[in-house]
Amino acid sequence: MTIAAALLYALASGALQTAPVQTAPQTPPVPTAEDEQDQQPSGAPATTDDEDADVVEDVLVTGARARGSVRGDIEPDITLTSEQLAAYGATNVAELLAAVEPLTRSGRGRGDGGPVVLLNGRRTSGFQEIRGIPFEAIERFEILPEEVALTYGFAADQRVVNIILKADFRQGSLQGRVSGPSQGGRTTTGAQISAFQVNVRDRWNFELEQTHNTALFEDERDINRSPGSQPFDLIGNVAGIPYGSQIDPALTTLAGTPVTVAANPGVSNPTLAQFAAGANAPRTGDLGAYRTLLPRGDTTRLTASWARDLNETIKGTVSLSLNDTASFSYLGLPGVTLQAPAGRNGSPFSRDVAVYRYIADPGAVTRDSETLSGNLGLLLDGYLGDYRWSVSGAYDRVETDTTTGRGLDATAAQAAVTAGTLNPFGALSPSSFTRLVDTANSVASGGNLEAVVSGDLFEAPAGGLNMTLKLGGDTRTLDSESTRAGLFSARSIGRDRAYGLANFTLPVSDPSREILGFLGDLSVNFNAGYDHASDFGGLMTLGAGFNWVPADPLSVIVSYTDEEGAPTIQQLNDPVITTPNAAVFDFRTGQTVLVNRIDGGNAGLDSDNRNVWKVGLNFKPWSARDFSVSTNYTSTTIENAISAFPTITADLEAALPSRFTRDSSGQLISIDARPLNYSETRREELRTGFNFSRAFGTPTPPAAGAPGAGGMPGLGGGRPGGAGGPPAGAGGGQGRPGGGTMMFGGGGRGGFGGGQPGQGRFNLSVYHTYRFTDRIVIADGLPVLDLLDGAATGSRGGTPRNEVQVQGGVFKSGLGAFVNANWLEGTEVDGGLGGSDLTFGSQTTVNLNVFADLSSRPTWVAKYPWLKGSRINLGIQNLFDSRQDVRSSTGDVGFNYQPDFLDPQGRVVTLTFRKILF
Repeated sequence: MTIAAALLYALASGALQTAPVQTAPQTPPVPTAEDEQDQQPSGAPATTDDEDADVVEDVLVTGARARGSVRGDIEPDITLTSEQLAAYGATNVAELLAAVEPLTRSGRGRGDGGPVVLLNGRRTSGFQEIRGIPFEAIERFEILPEEVALTYGFAADQRVVNIILKADFRQGSLQGRVSGPSQGGRTTTGAQISAFQVNVRDRWNFELEQTHNTALFEDERDINRSPGSQPFDLIGNVAGIPYGSQIDPALTTLAGTPVTVAANPGVSNPTLAQFAAGANAPRTGDLGAYRTLLPRGDTTRLTASWARDLNETIKGTVSLSLNDTASFSYLGLPGVTLQAPAGRNGSPFSRDVAVYRYIADPGAVTRDSETLSGNLGLLLDGYLGDYRWSVSGAYDRVETDTTTGRGLDATAAQAAVTAGTLNPFGALSPSSFTRLVDTANSVASGGNLEAVVSGDLFEAPAGGLNMTLKLGGDTRTLDSESTRAGLFSARSIGRDRAYGLANFTLPVSDPSREILGFLGDLSVNFNAGYDHASDFGGLMTLGAGFNWVPADPLSVIVSYTDEEGAPTIQQLNDPVITTPNAAVFDFRTGQTVLVNRIDGGNAGLDSDNRNVWKVGLNFKPWSARDFSVSTNYTSTTIENAISAFPTITADLEAALPSRFTRDSSGQLISIDARPLNYSETRREELRTGFNFSRAFGTPTPPAAGAPGAGGMPGLGGGRPGGAGGPPAGAGGGQGRPGGGTMMFGGGGRGGFGGGQPGQGRFNLSVYHTYRFTDRIVIADGLPVLDLLDGAATGSRGGTPRNEVQVQGGVFKSGLGAFVNANWLEGTEVDGGLGGSDLTFGSQTTVNLNVFADLSSRPTWVAKYPWLKGSRINLGIQNLFDSRQDVRSSTGDVGFNYQPDFLDPQGRVVTLTFRKILF
């Protein structure tokens, strides 16, 4: 944490100085009756703006709960205003969530799932409801700890993001994008049309996007493949039978040395002398032009949502998402082996020989996949007295079709060679062979219905006992069928679930009520869940924790979760798919080999049991500065852990010999990479960092009577003819808690938010992750796999003990830049006794996004009016073209660890142009 420590010292000593922030007068919105009810809870004394108002930088804070805030006593770890969000350079919610990933990362989940996302303090009907919302419509962006998820009926294994929208906003836009690696070889193009509107009662969103990717082939990168154990080539080679024996004594005499393999001269009637010229020097043609590193692909996505206030307390939402994704990969050329009878059909040999040929039919070894998915979500959300409730339902369907060309059937061709009607040494036409095709189809569908209610059961001395209760049920089916090597199989699995979750939060102390005030603010929570799955029985979840604020700058959260979880029906029943010519590094031999890789579902998977401890601290030392420090310790132990198949190592093969198939010579020819259960996994880590933001520059006050005067200059203050826009009630899903806080820039139509004219904003965050433990017990009695010391589960080595993420953004007068850097410490993988050890070097990756709102250049707009409402982004991913450096103890690096294989694109440049239509 050298960087973080230096910056902390600079802040404390006043080394980071910026211009003072000047705030313009701002009129808060007129609260509705519903807002007033939430602002003045029962038993609370009435307050006035004069008594509680306090202006800090660009926020007017009152004593009431801020509009759209989450319920409960846990404050956000980080709050980003519209001005701060502008420095991230994102155009919508989906891009923004990707940009702030270091701030929302959690170590408590089962995978790398994103955060729980709320909208105006309320649940949503699905991600499709919010993903296309433009960033200009966001008033605040709050990031909260995992424990807040319990209040909304979610498990406490993901952080919570609460997005608060402006009260009145509308925008329609067109966007075009083109990107590609600086090395060339691949181009991505995309187009998008979107429209969004929110007002006092309604909110709707529409987005249509299409993306096309061209294929990237191996010969467009610096990749070297070993010829493999058998000498296939387009012109071909001959070898003795069995492979490794002499071809013909006469050829040995002619060449002066035993000949076991020789290059085919490529003529119909070759002579022994022609074969002697290529004795023991087989052809090794490069098939890079027939193999894709990245597939050709097309994606079309349609999302739409509509939310409306049905009455003063109830909001209804319906959302829809449709996706069509297709990809096509070339996996090489098909290889065939033909046996040429001695002395016949052009053969000069006195013995039968094997002829190894690639056939020029690139369409015979391919992977063609298409996935159609749809999701329909419904949500009713409202209040019943002091209780908040929601009822949600969803239906989704995903259909996937996969066609795999696994080569050519040489049966008919071999019969022709034996009969003397086909010469194996001359030109061979693909029409002489029959394509071998495997197919797989899966249809997954399901629906769910759940209800959540939250509120205070009764008033305790230190505050109300809050309860959140969730009850729900869902049903899911997965039908899969596949044809592999001519054998048809079909499987079907269904799962019905009934589940419930109860969470209770009780305040223990409260200095303002003089209840154990020496403790500060302290609350405890307990949660329990039960999930009954038709195929796994009952699964329990138990959790407890406390939230403690000993003093205003510091908050502490401690929690424990004990959760049982079943494998997904996809993990159980996905269709079995075989991929030919899959490159894997064989640690036993130290070579890269081409194998048949088997993927799909594993019906033998069992449920797991996960135990998680978390201790989190959040510190905000200076009330006048937007600066916070957080640290989180997480310890996770999973018994019977469900995992994808890891990287092949000597230890893994020793533990799971049935998953590996080798031929009589010890050559690896097949792996079964379907998911499996580990006996136990354990991981401990500490993640510490800070987030800092500051306005700089002196704002330029608008002229009297100019648009935006009295509000956010230049952004509009609401509907035409309105005075500051409509009241922020429940309309458009704004949430019952309302009217308490008004951010500058709240309201307007279109345009690009991000600070007052003449003033800028910069953000900086630095996070360091230190991993104490990361180990796997595959089965009892087997050696422990230490991912921090010699073991690996991924293609990039083991788990780095140290990781540092740095983000910085700046925005002023329509121009901005955002940098995201990530450093991973190097790792080593032990190849076992006699095997090849691999060393993975440390890697630093830097991404840069530079953007400009062209409307902020009046002289440009005056000369080119079409630039009004335009925005241009130049993004550079992996700015310095950083590649993973992998070294082997034997001096040879396997094919699949070559830099261009691990990262085929390297530096990628993206140019995006967006035009606001209204």
